[in-house]
Amino acid sequence: MPAVSFLTSNYKTPPAFLRRALDSMLAQTFTDFEIVAVNDGVRDASYAVLLEYAARDARIRLIENEVNLGLAASLNKGLGECAGKYAVRMDTDDICYPDRLEKQVAFMEAHPDIMFAGAWADVFGNDENAPENKWTPSMCPPEEYRIRLLFASAPLLIHPTVIFRTDFLKKNGLRYSEDPRYRYSEDYEMWTRCADCGAPGILEQTVLKYRNAQEEDRVTVRHAREMQLCVQNVQKKLLERLGIEPTEDELLLNSFLLNGRKPYNIRYKKWMERILRQNRSKKIYNVKIIKKLLRERWYGIVYYGAANESDPRRRLKRLASLYPSQYLRFVINILRKRIGKNDERTT
Repeated sequence: MPAVSFLTSNYKTPPAFLRRALDSMLAQTFTDFEIVAVNDGVRDASYAVLLEYAARDARIRLIENEVNLGLAASLNKGLGECAGKYAVRMDTDDICYPDRLEKQVAFMEAHPDIMFAGAWADVFGNDENAPENKWTPSMCPPEEYRIRLLFASAPLLIHPTVIFRTDFLKKNGLRYSEDPRYRYSEDYEMWTRCADCGAPGILEQTVLKYRNAQEEDRVTVRHAREMQLCVQNVQKKLLERLGIEPTEDELLLNSFLLNGRKPYNIRYKKWMERILRQNRSKKIYNVKIIKKLLRERWYGIVYYGAANESDPRRRLKRLASLYPSQYLRFVINILRKRIGKNDERTT
């Protein structure tokens, strides 16, 4: 039985990209692995490449779908065939660094409490040796990760970098959802259930070259609206678990709440207060941690909004609203600082 099972699914991958991906997997410095490659119902040039590679290297096990089933169903079929202690995701147009498995297996062996983990990736376009960007998510405590999934459309793990403990998946019956509501967010939806069952992790080292497809070929471009809806469907499911039936406007408000700078809007505060009330009742998330996370987020919104507020009175009022029990002291301290600065200018 191999230590690692690479898990990948092919659907009309450009042959040159597929060859590069397969070569990068076969060239790993950690050699105790197999490649479970699912061919998703195609009989094109990419299929011919898979047949060629499987014929010459016994480590490649080719699983064939008679018809196109889609990514989630194909990955589930492949998971059922993975014999390794670890299952490692890989897309058919990305490129592994040679020491990817060596690093990720060592990380999991050193952290037996972590059940699934991502890593960092270089993002490239036409030239794989000239990265255009670098994705470097950072890890947070497991309970905070669960809470962030309630809001984050970028769910902290880069899908083709992820490694799973296969016994963790089997024990908890974890598979990718084949529900069409999550067609373009199957990884995000999967993380929400994985995080309920075990601790996630991130290896803060680069293990993958992620291919940024041409603009017209990118799923994020061709299906941008559908992707947004799929993300919101995941968040809707999590909010319903809290007893909240969100409207479309509330889902938009909720999306990206923890990501990036936000202009001041009192609706954010009211929405977060509603989530906190429901969580106190349902006890889905740790009360102290979610309160701390949302309080910090509201502080950020207020300070960013104040910095961009032209009216000094409204700016002061917003900042003071963060400290209602110490309003007068807060105002006095601000005035003292301003008086001090004026005194310095006159001397």
